[in-house]
Amino acid sequence: MHTKKTGSLKALQIGVILGLLCNSWPLFAQGPLKDRVLRTVDNSQMTVIRGNGHPSARSEFDQGRVDPAMPMQLTMTFKVTPAQQADLDALLEAQQQRGSPDYHRWLTPEQYGSRFGLSQGDINKVTAWLESAGFQVQSVPASQNMIIFRGTAQQVEAALRTEIHRYVVNGERHFANASEPSVPAALGDVVLGFSGLTNFQLKPRALKAGPRFTSSLSQNHFLTPSDFATIYDVTPLYQKGFTGIGQTIVVVGQSDVVLSDIRAFRSNSGLPANDPQPINKNNSSFVGLVVPGDADPGLQAGDNLDEANLDVEWGGAIAYNATVIFIVGDPVNGGGVNDAIRYAITTSPTPGPVISTSFGECEADALADGSFAFYQTLTQQANAEGITILGPAGDTGAADCDFNNPSNPTTTSTLGLAVDIPGALPTVTSMGGTGFTEGADTSNTYWKPAVGADVISSALQYIPEGAWNDASTSIGLAATGGGASTITAKPAWQAGTGVPNDGARDVPDVSFNASPLHDPYLFCSETTSLSPTCVSGFRNGPAGTLAAVGGTSVGPPVMAGVVALINQSTNQASGSGNINRILYPLSARLPAAFHDVQAGSNQVPFSPPCVTSTKIGYAALPGYDLATGLGSLDISTVVSNWTTVAPASTANAASSVDFSLSLAPSQLTVKRGACGTGTLVVAPVNGFTGTPSFSCTVAALGSATCAVVPAASTAFGAPRDFPETGWWGVAAVTLGAAALLLAGFGRSPLGELRSRAWSRLAPGFALGIALAIMIGCGSSSSSKNSDAASGVNYSFAVQVPSTAPVGSGTVTVNAAIGGINHSAQMTVTTQ
Repeated sequence: MHTKKTGSLKALQIGVILGLLCNSWPLFAQGPLKDRVLRTVDNSQMTVIRGNGHPSARSEFDQGRVDPAMPMQLTMTFKVTPAQQADLDALLEAQQQRGSPDYHRWLTPEQYGSRFGLSQGDINKVTAWLESAGFQVQSVPASQNMIIFRGTAQQVEAALRTEIHRYVVNGERHFANASEPSVPAALGDVVLGFSGLTNFQLKPRALKAGPRFTSSLSQNHFLTPSDFATIYDVTPLYQKGFTGIGQTIVVVGQSDVVLSDIRAFRSNSGLPANDPQPINKNNSSFVGLVVPGDADPGLQAGDNLDEANLDVEWGGAIAYNATVIFIVGDPVNGGGVNDAIRYAITTSPTPGPVISTSFGECEADALADGSFAFYQTLTQQANAEGITILGPAGDTGAADCDFNNPSNPTTTSTLGLAVDIPGALPTVTSMGGTGFTEGADTSNTYWKPAVGADVISSALQYIPEGAWNDASTSIGLAATGGGASTITAKPAWQAGTGVPNDGARDVPDVSFNASPLHDPYLFCSETTSLSPTCVSGFRNGPAGTLAAVGGTSVGPPVMAGVVALINQSTNQASGSGNINRILYPLSARLPAAFHDVQAGSNQVPFSPPCVTSTKIGYAALPGYDLATGLGSLDISTVVSNWTTVAPASTANAASSVDFSLSLAPSQLTVKRGACGTGTLVVAPVNGFTGTPSFSCTVAALGSATCAVVPAASTAFGAPRDFPETGWWGVAAVTLGAAALLLAGFGRSPLGELRSRAWSRLAPGFALGIALAIMIGCGSSSSSKNSDAASGVNYSFAVQVPSTAPVGSGTVTVNAAIGGINHSAQMTVTTQ
């Protein structure tokens, strides 16, 4: 009997211990990964991997095949199974729910790989196939969800059944695959895509700058770190000892930076010495960890170097005692910033819990070239590891695909509504842009005047903001990005006043000042001839020019500093993961933590064929909006209240919102060499209040084209476009504003700023803008209908060239938002 009791007691003890183990490690112990490659891997049957062709690799830019001996480094990324994806979604949810045993229990890359990677058996099979094709496998990250390998262009062409060609786009030389790659059919359900088939890179979002420290030469204002701390209320945190001590910020780029430039920036800004890490092993005067396997890119003069300096300098400016780790990918022969982000997430141990990236491309292009799937996979892994990722919203207003569009000078959109990747992923915090609206500030309410010398810290208080929009015919589509994803459904955490009921992931999330033309950010960089811009303080001489910058590129590094302060104040040295799930409920509970931006818009000109120019985009409104998100932050209030709200769910919102699509008339007759117009009706279902993105194609009518003009409102029943003004009113306002700008330059109207943006503003600046607006104001967007019951009417046009055949063709319009896709068709007959 005694023995029996002892046995029962031991059994109970074992059960309790097992229960405790399960509770302390609840979502692990999934068992070994099962092999998924069950057939022989050979080349007898091949499967095309869709979504791996760059949109700019077009025949009109094609210069023929590359040298067969050209070295290439590629990354093959693997899919997760549906079961793994469901498990990952559950884990990400549990990690962000207080009270869950997995709350903030972040995975290591090894733990991620043992659960969401490919089995070792399958890794061995893929490796064997690559080596049989002559490739050298460089590495398999601990997360086991990709393989990095090297070979020649000839080997890539033979193994992946595609040709590698050279392309010249906008005067720049690139290489890319001319068709989508293929892999053995046995790997078709395993391979997600490739990175490195092309050296078309994501583009930096920094814009070099024009006016407004306070300048002793012109009395214009520029932002230094102390100005930012004053305007956005960081100073109280410094007084409490929160300066980023013990925190790490990872910055990614695709150019080395000169250490002396970083030191000059910190010294000029009054920041303590704190060199970024690591010092480049190939050149001790450079900063940057070059991704293993990538060539050292050196100094990539121009946008990549300016972006790198901006991100490293301002990444260390807000949490000024944090350690900045700078990781560099090779943009010429390697994967550029993609390699840097991949390394930062998959390397064990991970370099740091906050990643700032200021590079992006529009969602449609990212879907076509594989970047969307690449970033979707990596950013989910990052969140599971506790990493917060900050990305830009884009710099061409609501028309992100027009950024660097080789077929358009970017003074007006021709491609329509689009958002920026990776910022539009729910696993990334998208940073939009505002502009200060203090006016001339003749009473010195917001800025100290400068008498005799530059004033390094001149901001006096918070300055009112509007949505950043500097778009003009002189500098192009320069405005904050924003809008609705065509692919990603709305996550449950994205809720609150003003959030559209559109079923889509909306961006941006939050915003900071971004205008390059009014109060831009000072930084230290190199000229195109690689001479430093900061020689005498921030100037390139005793009375020389300044280097200043704007764009939504600034948001990610400064927000990375904010996250470092959050992590320090909450003792989360291992990271906070996806911060969006706190931002939205915090905005609802404590509006005072945010500056609700309600002025301006990110509308830009839109000129589709056959249709009078109009504007597309979104206005800043009370609450959330698609121009500035939740607004800017009162950073001290945000950080101090970070733990006072319950995190929102990270799952996708269960929603039945939808819309229907119809074209009227159903048949249209158009003379050759003319245009025909009609109406596209988007009708709401279950309260839908979104604006889809449209694409349009014409079949069987030669080179005929068609277009849809998006309404300037973003929601049914809630017009958000600016009221139309009279022709003379716009002209007067424009000429007056331009005259004030020119007068405000004082003794050095153009010379003080070293700026590509302002170098394009010729002496005819005022007249050029006035004429452009006068011409453009002859039209209006009055064709829309905001009746919630009947839907929204959009103008629709088809242009038939004189060379088109006589006969009938079909026009197909596709509308997409949040993964919802609908099409409508119309028959067009030519005469």
